[in-house]
Amino acid sequence: MVFGIAKTTIVRLVVKAILISCWIGHAHASESYSGPIIDMHLHAFPADGNGPAPNAICPGIASNLKYDPQIPWPAVLNRMMQEPRCENPIQGPATDEEVREQTIAYMKKYNVRGVLSGSTTEIKQWQAAAPGLFIAGLGLNIRRDDTTPEEVAELFDAGELTVLAEVTNQYSGVLADDPDFAPFWKVAAEKDIPVGIHVGVGPPGAPQLYPDFLAQSPLRIEKVLRQYPTLRVYLMHAGYPFVDELKALLYLYPQLCVGVGVLQIALPRNEYYRFLEELVISGFVDRIMYGSDQMNWPGAIEEGIKAINDAPFLNLEQKKAILYDNAVRFLRLD
Repeated sequence: MVFGIAKTTIVRLVVKAILISCWIGHAHASESYSGPIIDMHLHAFPADGNGPAPNAICPGIASNLKYDPQIPWPAVLNRMMQEPRCENPIQGPATDEEVREQTIAYMKKYNVRGVLSGSTTEIKQWQAAAPGLFIAGLGLNIRRDDTTPEEVAELFDAGELTVLAEVTNQYSGVLADDPDFAPFWKVAAEKDIPVGIHVGVGPPGAPQLYPDFLAQSPLRIEKVLRQYPTLRVYLMHAGYPFVDELKALLYLYPQLCVGVGVLQIALPRNEYYRFLEELVISGFVDRIMYGSDQMNWPGAIEEGIKAINDAPFLNLEQKKAILYDNAVRFLRLD
């Protein structure tokens, strides 16, 4: 009888210990990171860059579209942004100045510095409006812009360019290993310029919005990584949805990183978490960087930070890595 009582007590203690351990683990995972943040994906974007301003976007915009192709898709998408189908859409301002002011306000609220894409003129204007907040990027599409590799090198040498991002060649049907972009990869490698390139998919219905758009597997960048093993590259939008191809590249090329970009508003939250958790489970949490891709919706900055902090599978250290540490290491910041 004495032995039976002792055994029961031990079982109860073990069960209690397991419950306490689970509670502590849950509490640790739910703890929010509140330190400084690096946003790897900001735009000096016009208010009407995604249709007539002001407009709004619903997180998870690509889901449950119920689209009938008898109506042109661009018209349907514009209507969705004028008449959002969700309770709490992310509102876009009416003017370019308001886009800039609201972006700066969110960045100050959450202690964010960020890589800003745009023209050199736009970058300087935004930097003047908020000294110290913006790291100079350069938006580039070789089918739309007349910037040359030599000019990229000159801008970098002059301190007017820190990151070559966002490279949006995909919207013009030019993929990462296209020979026409090879001179830019060469300059980036020689000058040690980090590059952020758009891969994966674009907005829902992208080919109807941009006739030359092509889906791009992350594998299209493998030849570049093999040729330039010291080149720093981050794949914007994390190459969604090509998770298996992405894991293969991250495994083979330790210099490669990803930015989560627009996924917090493009995907249903459960799908975003499923994709992100698969990368974390595979051991790549130190290669994932936060990015908002705020465009003309500055509130996407807050939405993206909240999505990381609310992720039930991330502990505090992992949240800090995604929101700050990984970008500091990638950009070699103090």
